[in-house]
Amino acid sequence: MNTEKISQGQMIYESLLKGNKLTVLDMSQKPIFSMYGARRILDLKESGVPVQDEWVDLPNKKRIKQYFLNPKDIKRLRKDNKGANK
Repeated sequence: MNTEKISQGQMIYESLLKGNKLTVLDMSQKPIFSMYGARRILDLKESGVPVQDEWVDLPNKKRIKQYFLNPKDIKRLRKDNKGANK
């Protein structure tokens, strides 16, 4: 079992790198459990990660933002991460 602690920001970043689209509601649930998902997204943006967003409509007629990385950025970030690990 991996006992290494990983930050909420890192979990969100890794999820976005997998091509997932996340809302604040998604980030508040397992496995991330962040009550400050929008702040973690801002932290990523401030560190240079090109996180994009769009408004989505929920079934209850509410609108929330959904965060994602575009495929070109995912490819570039993965390549950059591999180079950093050498």
